[in-house]
Amino acid sequence: MNYRSLMRRSTANIELFVLLLAAVVLIVVFSILEPRFFSVNNFRILLETMSILGILSLGVNFLLIAGEMDISFTSVLELSAAVVAISSTAHMNTFVSIAFGVLAATAVGLINAFFAVKLKIPSFLVTLGTQVAIGGLVMILCDYRTIIIRDKSFINVFFGRPFANIASAVYWMIGIAIVIWFVLTRTRFGKWVYATGGKQSSARLMGIPTDRVKISLFVTSAILAGVAGFILGSRATSARPAMGTSYLMPAISAPILAGAALTGGQGSAFKTLLAAFVLTIITNGVTLIGLEPAYRDIFMGVILISALSVRYLQNMNRD
Repeated sequence: MNYRSLMRRSTANIELFVLLLAAVVLIVVFSILEPRFFSVNNFRILLETMSILGILSLGVNFLLIAGEMDISFTSVLELSAAVVAISSTAHMNTFVSIAFGVLAATAVGLINAFFAVKLKIPSFLVTLGTQVAIGGLVMILCDYRTIIIRDKSFINVFFGRPFANIASAVYWMIGIAIVIWFVLTRTRFGKWVYATGGKQSSARLMGIPTDRVKISLFVTSAILAGVAGFILGSRATSARPAMGTSYLMPAISAPILAGAALTGGQGSAFKTLLAAFVLTIITNGVTLIGLEPAYRDIFMGVILISALSVRYLQNMNRD
């Protein structure tokens, strides 16, 4: 085995090693600084907090693999929560409210797909525009205030405690992650997603319907943001403008930390979830030891830059 082959093999899963190491180090450090961190109750809270970030990150990761970027998910999250909150004040049936929320998210996904896939406008710019526009729409829908979600059944579906005193949001996150992992690794559609992001022109020559793949991913990403909005709304028992803003940076960082390339063709559902876990540890630990949220941003930024540096060295070795 020559040196180049050895380096390629040794760096193939370096993101996984870095993420596992970061998780262990952070758990040890925060446990020393605050004994309450290493407790069953805190890990339950940590998983429940992570559920929203995990689902958003999985949606972002899906599109990154296909070579596209969607940053409108924070506004889609707010829109779906606002639609359900308004429906609950009108005493609509729970599942009708959920259907309206899903339809609203789907509509945004289709709009993003139309401009990015059909009109070939860079997806970052398209979704930046829809993020701002949908954010404004949510302000009007909510009348610039918080709307209480009064539907107990809705809250139980997305943040009830059906088993082991763990919120249903955690089960939603695990179920979605398993489905996405299965689709990406065990289905023909998953191969299409990687091929589309790897080199779209070659994928077309192979007969892969790349436009349809991307359209379905924009819609899926939007629906996942909608589900995250249901969970956040259920946890807060309310909806309000800008309630999803704090998730923008972490939800984009998690797939990148997990190895997703901005140029497409790379990404892993499992590692994305692990990266979301690491980022949630930082948020949870910083809160427990009483530091200001600014320190959380510093930690996240350092970890992101470290991961990108490792990726750069990895690419150098491959070349």
